[in-house]
Amino acid sequence: MVELAKVDVVIVTGGDSSMNEFIVQPEVASFRDLKGQTLLVDALNTAYALQLKKILLMNGLKEGADYSLVPIGGTALRLRGLKENKAYKGAMLNLPFVLDAKAAGLKSMGRAVDLIGPYQGERHLRAAQVGRGEPRSPRALHSRADRGTRWAVAPANKDQAAKILSERLKVSPEIAARTWELMTDPKFGIAQDARFDMDGFRAVLALRAEIEGSWGGKAPSPERYVDLSYYDNALKSLKR
Repeated sequence: MVELAKVDVVIVTGGDSSMNEFIVQPEVASFRDLKGQTLLVDALNTAYALQLKKILLMNGLKEGADYSLVPIGGTALRLRGLKENKAYKGAMLNLPFVLDAKAAGLKSMGRAVDLIGPYQGERHLRAAQVGRGEPRSPRALHSRADRGTRWAVAPANKDQAAKILSERLKVSPEIAARTWELMTDPKFGIAQDARFDMDGFRAVLALRAEIEGSWGGKAPSPERYVDLSYYDNALKSLKR
């Protein structure tokens, strides 16, 4: 957060829900089966690791006492870890890796948005920041944040978008097409017009306060970090 970086920036647009699912080994039938087991995370204090800890806590499992975490790196590495070592019982994975995981016989315990509620994906928040008070052209801001997204989620562009996904992510055309379908799911995927999910952002702050202990355990007001006037002005500019 800005307190640690010691910079004065604000979030100006949204992005997606994180598009995460909790993927486990096929023999895991319930959360109880994860007691005493080892799970994979990218790092111990990242957003998606906190999602995992919250999901497990809601199901009666506490980090350290009931399970252990191994930081292994990005999503591709977590998927490879699950495939190659059955002692690793689960991890949070996002698209398109969840589809690869299911095709390999791994199973989903549920999507993060279904297990813990609305969530504003943090990787997009980092890309949607400007210095507080920094002058920006509303049209240019919205164009930069959303022009490519609008093209990518348009039904008319599905085949071409899926082809790009297949080539760049090195996945099969079938997985790329299904990835596109999930990415355009309004609850799970990319937000229309890069709309900011305030409830989802409140969840981000609450999660960090509860699980990580940030801000002394009490989440601050989201308005402290958000200025949607850039976004609102951009939309008005585009509608003229």
